[in-house]
Amino acid sequence: MISDLLAVLAGFCLFSLVAFLPGYAAGWVTNVLRFRARTPAFRFAASVPLSIAMGPILSFTIGNWFSLNVVLILYGCVGVFALALIARDLPRAPREALPFVALIAVWLSIALLSLIDLQYGGRTYFSTIAFDYAIRIPITEAISTFGLPARSPFFFPGHPVALRYHYFWMILCALVRKLGGNVVDARQTFIAGTLWSGIAVMCLVPLYLRLFSPQGRLNLYRRSFIGICLLGVTGLDILPALLMIQLHRIGIVQGMSPSVEWWNNQVDGWVYTMLWEPHYICALVACLTGFLVLWDIPRDSRIPYRITSGVMAGFAFASAVGAGIYVPLVFAAFLAIWTLVLASKRQFPAAATFVLSGVVAATSAIPFLRTLAASKGTGGSFLQLTFRSFELGEIFLRIFRLDRPWQLLTGDVVMLPLNYLLELGVFFLVGYLVCKNLWTRRKALSQCELAALLMAATSMVICTFVRSGVIANNDLGWRGFLICQFILLLWAADLLPHLKEFRPPAKVFIVLFIVLGAMGVVYDLAILRFYPVLSDSGTVPKIYWLADDQRLGERTTANREAYQWLRGRTTPQAIIQQNPDVFQENFYGLYGQRQTMAGGKVCLTTFGGDPLDCTPLLLRLAPLFAGGTSDRLDAACRALPVDAFIAKDTDGAWRDKTSWVWRTSPAFQNSFVRIYFCHSSQVQSK
Repeated sequence: MISDLLAVLAGFCLFSLVAFLPGYAAGWVTNVLRFRARTPAFRFAASVPLSIAMGPILSFTIGNWFSLNVVLILYGCVGVFALALIARDLPRAPREALPFVALIAVWLSIALLSLIDLQYGGRTYFSTIAFDYAIRIPITEAISTFGLPARSPFFFPGHPVALRYHYFWMILCALVRKLGGNVVDARQTFIAGTLWSGIAVMCLVPLYLRLFSPQGRLNLYRRSFIGICLLGVTGLDILPALLMIQLHRIGIVQGMSPSVEWWNNQVDGWVYTMLWEPHYICALVACLTGFLVLWDIPRDSRIPYRITSGVMAGFAFASAVGAGIYVPLVFAAFLAIWTLVLASKRQFPAAATFVLSGVVAATSAIPFLRTLAASKGTGGSFLQLTFRSFELGEIFLRIFRLDRPWQLLTGDVVMLPLNYLLELGVFFLVGYLVCKNLWTRRKALSQCELAALLMAATSMVICTFVRSGVIANNDLGWRGFLICQFILLLWAADLLPHLKEFRPPAKVFIVLFIVLGAMGVVYDLAILRFYPVLSDSGTVPKIYWLADDQRLGERTTANREAYQWLRGRTTPQAIIQQNPDVFQENFYGLYGQRQTMAGGKVCLTTFGGDPLDCTPLLLRLAPLFAGGTSDRLDAACRALPVDAFIAKDTDGAWRDKTSWVWRTSPAFQNSFVRIYFCHSSQVQSK
């Protein structure tokens, strides 16, 4: 735990080179957001989203043209320039910023305790969040090792396979991984990046309340403080989550969710999203930052300033495409609508600047999109027409045998308001109150009110009627809704300072929903952190991708030890192989940080590669780990370009005492893991 904590904090400091300093330098040089005329507090807040919005596309482009080392050199030069500028602002930072520093410290504490490994009594437990990190950490390590264009770390059919994923956020993590050397590994770097992605959202709240809200400077610090605190409030998920637990106890629902957000077709709370999906947070930050740059252009600005702002916004939108493609897909629909609105109002210079940003974004993103189009991979259609399901309602419909497709669809339509009420909680109520007010004076809406309404409505409509189909998860519906959630957050921050003016029924419900929303976040943080621990103790049902026994903690300690030993004795280019016949090999994903030939069933070709190339590999590898076969390890070593095989206690070959696991001398062994070297070319002597 201490080693994780120190390494992540070191990674957090190094991450400022890509997540803070470049934005300060870029803001000063280009003067977007009228950066030079702003207060030091504004400049500090704007630097983080500017860095995260511009850095990914520029790093991708320069890294493709040259190398990641060149990118690091450029970041270093920019960082020195930014530090010289910042030195002048630090003494002038206002005392009013101290509460916001405290809020950032609270976020860092929550994220660190949620994401680092928990260890006691010889047992190690990763968070449930590691289920997603086990995919992104190998991608980070692969980019750090092999550079760009990115290759899949999960599939190596004798040659590199292009990665089919939105990986721009992992480029920033990979840069810090290279910079950190032996101080931080890819896992610790990725966690450090998660800390910064959360800070970026926190910085955007006061920026939007200052520049985009009708209230502007009025009570800005108070509204900003409330808005940031509301990031710690989710919907009424605690109620259906507890109900699902009761349904599980009486046998209506199978299993128990390790998150308060998993009871439904998700609309996730901010803390959950910032912890689980930093790359989608990067995409959201990039979209919102690009729009804010365009929004803040004065009407009397000269053409050079408009061109500069349009280009910078275009870079931000291009970063969003490569960081989390579903968020900018929704945002692009809003931008198209808003550009038409500007044209209809005869604000042609502003509309032209939006068009320019779109051209720059498309041009900058084309090289990345071509890599996606050229790489083969499995998965369904990109987008599908649908209607947002209400899974709790469908459970009760099935109880009453109303389970025909049209009956379930009708139920989803009828219960949509209840669906969003439970998912959004206080933000649903705030949205209702604000929209009611806007409707009563619909002929006199300000430009910012109209833009906010269109942004929220576009996000809600698309995410209600369209879903993504590449994998089973509806990433479009889950992540594209973040745009609507951000507007609801701003509305709540503007509304809550006037809570005393509301009538008692509305006031009571707002307070009640905030309390329930905060309880949901606390419960979620606890269950995500301790579900693996509770699984070992037998308190909660087993999850197949964690463990089916009560030795997960011991097994995690042994696997982390084994993979750390292996990384210390192989070069970063080494190819390793564990049992591919698993749903997801979390230990490899979290701690392996080496290329593997087949990372799982069908070689995880969703992330790139031809499934036809995977079949012969699985036919060779699966029997080797299954046991009960005459296949020998030395034969597999001769036939495959693998430098090390890893056998684990969960493999059939481990349980077969006549298999190669017991007839071959390992280079490393403990009670749960054995490692066997094949070739010496990628093995370092120690």
